[in-house]
Amino acid sequence: MVMAMTAGLMMMAGCGHGDQEEKRALAEKAINEAYKARDYNRILQLADSLETDGSMAKGKAYYWLGYASDRQKQERMAEFYWNTSVQASEQEGDMETYAKSGSRLANLLCVRGDYEGTIRVAEPILAKLEEEQCDTTADYVNLLIYFGCCESAVRGNSDANANGLDRAYEKHLENINKNHSDAAYKNAIAGLTNIAYYCNYTKQYQRTLDWVRRSEGLLTEYEHRPNIEPSYTDKQLARFAISLDRKSGSAGMPRP
Repeated sequence: MVMAMTAGLMMMAGCGHGDQEEKRALAEKAINEAYKARDYNRILQLADSLETDGSMAKGKAYYWLGYASDRQKQERMAEFYWNTSVQASEQEGDMETYAKSGSRLANLLCVRGDYEGTIRVAEPILAKLEEEQCDTTADYVNLLIYFGCCESAVRGNSDANANGLDRAYEKHLENINKNHSDAAYKNAIAGLTNIAYYCNYTKQYQRTLDWVRRSEGLLTEYEHRPNIEPSYTDKQLARFAISLDRKSGSAGMPRP
């Protein structure tokens, strides 16, 4: 299927006809097929060729090059590709890809322990997304989390330096109040538990406890909703237990 799509794209490009939107739709479909198959070599090949023939914008192509490289443990290449994607997608006005690549890049740097680098990457991207009123997505909230944890780790544990984390929490609460959906609760619970992981990893143990308590509060609210998934609540309770184990920080941090 992927090979057939790629051949079709090459024919369209070579013959000089075909609607540009159709080409881009086929490119997206080919990439998504490779993504679902976890065929990272294929993603690398597709992203490179589709960007070269103009079927995929540079920002989006380099996002996928970074994603596939990261999954293959080629972190330096992933860092380069995501940096390039951030720059290109900003120029192209593609705020969705800009946020996705920025979030992935900030996570990679945070996991590596480069807290200053995370702050340098995340801060201007957050400002740009807010300026463009693109500050309601999961990628934006994740950026707030990476920025907030690294800011606290570098600049101290004062309340003033927890601003990114508090803003992420407020965004989750806004989403719950607006949508009242299971998805909004689950996103918030997962986000707060991830904050606890990140605080634990950066040795901010009191903050870890504080965020676990907030997560537990949201989980209690979720448990009072009709037709909930018992397996989901069990899974989250297990994640809380891991977050409270100070040794868990040495095992690494969650990756998106």
